[in-house]
Amino acid sequence: MTPRGTITLLVDGHPVRVTGGPFDALPDGARGLCLEAGSARVAEAEWRLDVPDFGVPDAAALCAVLGEMLAAMRERPGDVFHIGCKAGVGRSGVALACLAQMAGAVEGDAVAWLRACYVAEAIETAAQEEFVRGWRVREGHCPSPNLSPPKA
Repeated sequence: MTPRGTITLLVDGHPVRVTGGPFDALPDGARGLCLEAGSARVAEAEWRLDVPDFGVPDAAALCAVLGEMLAAMRERPGDVFHIGCKAGVGRSGVALACLAQMAGAVEGDAVAWLRACYVAEAIETAAQEEFVRGWRVREGHCPSPNLSPPKA
């Protein structure tokens, strides 16, 4: 099993590679966010956020976990990171698009950006599209106005 695709984010001036796909396709040595509770490799996740298949995550929980990932990217930009669910399309696409917005990589429609940079079928449902398009980044951290940035 291999990742579906890769995006590269510029984090504090350093390129950071983030693969996406099934969590079971976690590349060797990668630091992973698992969104699929039933993954055979869930124990290998550095970060975990269980999101139902075809669902959307809790915004505050996603903000916190992506904030932790961004902090890790700042500390060790040469590491490989991976975000995965069951197929690596819907939930992974949501998390990748939100992470890219938090990193300042996206101007305009984050759904269109991710589909162009990752895989064309990313972000599968209308609810997922709405979630990503409603993810308003404030000060590079979290959606506003209801959430505050993650604690350092």
